[in-house]
Amino acid sequence: MKFSIIIPCYKVEQYLHQCVDSVLAQTYEDYEVILVDDGSPDNSPAICDEYGNKTDKVKVIHKPNGGLSDARNAGLDVARGEFVLFLDSDDWWDDKEALHKIDTCIKKTGADIIIFGMKKYFSLEKRYGDVRIPKKCDKVNHTLSHAQEQYMRSNIFVACAWDKVVRRTLIEKDNQRFVKRQLSEDIEWCCKLLLKDSQIDVLEEAFYVYRQQVSTSITANVGTKNINSILDVINRYAKKNAPEPLLHYIANQYVLLITNFMRLSKEDQKPLEAEVKEFWWLINYNWYPYTRMVSKVKFLGYNITKKLLRIYYKQKRNKR
Repeated sequence: MKFSIIIPCYKVEQYLHQCVDSVLAQTYEDYEVILVDDGSPDNSPAICDEYGNKTDKVKVIHKPNGGLSDARNAGLDVARGEFVLFLDSDDWWDDKEALHKIDTCIKKTGADIIIFGMKKYFSLEKRYGDVRIPKKCDKVNHTLSHAQEQYMRSNIFVACAWDKVVRRTLIEKDNQRFVKRQLSEDIEWCCKLLLKDSQIDVLEEAFYVYRQQVSTSITANVGTKNINSILDVINRYAKKNAPEPLLHYIANQYVLLITNFMRLSKEDQKPLEAEVKEFWWLINYNWYPYTRMVSKVKFLGYNITKKLLRIYYKQKRNKR
């Protein structure tokens, strides 16, 4: 079997049909869908069973609620495909040829990790927003580190699990799993991918539709738990002797963290301020466009720069 598509399900009864149907509509047929009911209290478990009874392509797992990471891990434990993809159950694919295009890309490049694009969909306004289509890097000197650098400079390798196709043997070699109950779990998942000896390529397509303005989404809210979770990852991976691509990736997460940190109340910021400031040295690792922009004003110091980031974030949100 070529592909395993893992779809965690929790309180998504209004979106689940669109999500699963977008996979079952694929013209390429060598795949399995793994629906993981994460103890959902709504009608999602019944919808999962509906699909499981209708087609052998769908496996259904019912488990007690453990969070997104735990649900993805449950899917990984039973996956049998040569490659693994994750699809969030409130999102969908809008191209019936998506898997066929991925398969063609793999056969052509032999890559272990394929990154594809996405488009945002704003539910309240019922409109599409930003479209991100990755571009292939220059094949000259296409070493692992060179590819990583180019994809970071182009902001293509980002902290997402669902925009990547990953060879399953790469995951199982060291039994890579998501950290249970960890918020922003995709950040560490991608740290681990960067540490592997793998070939990375891109598919210049944007078939993943990323639904915005979903109240149940973890990314819809930023709080001290989110900040602490990201700081925990930065603490474990931001070592000055770490591989350079990893430090550039972590630096980008750090700049994004500062931006979100400034959205907290001053009272919530106080106990975290010293730890956030401790990693200011990461600004020197500036392959990513956002980090590069911030590094140009780093001479102003941490306190002024973080205020500028807050203003920049507000302006960007207003233009959306």
